[in-house]
Amino acid sequence: MIAEISAIVAGVNMASNAIKSVAGTANDLSTIGTFLGKLGGAEVELARAQNQGGLSESDAIKAALARKQIKDTMQEVKDIFTISGNGHLYQECMMEMAAARKAKQEELAKAIAARQKFKAQMTQYALIFMVVLVLVPATIGSLLAWLTNR
Repeated sequence: MIAEISAIVAGVNMASNAIKSVAGTANDLSTIGTFLGKLGGAEVELARAQNQGGLSESDAIKAALARKQIKDTMQEVKDIFTISGNGHLYQECMMEMAAARKAKQEELAKAIAARQKFKAQMTQYALIFMVVLVLVPATIGSLLAWLTNR
């Protein structure tokens, strides 16, 4: 978990610094959009890591600071889009990011459901195999015992 939080924080730092350097030199919205996606992904990963629990005190502090940095950088990006006259584009980007997150969550939910279904099927097959393994020899043994005792 420590390495995961550190990697997320490093990604947030890189994206924030890149946005600041791009914003300082030019209003290249496509470049900023790329880093915006990275920040959004880092935000999701931070939330996932915190929801899983088990963060150490230092990791929890790193995560809180990274969330603050993401929030501040996202506000800067929103300001860049607004100042350049592309506030609507920022809103579209946010909607697309939300849609992508939702699609990924649905994909993960489908994968989990498929895994659970597979596990249930394997349990049924194992049960059938055990019944066959026990009942068939028992039935044959009973039949042979009955035939020999006649």
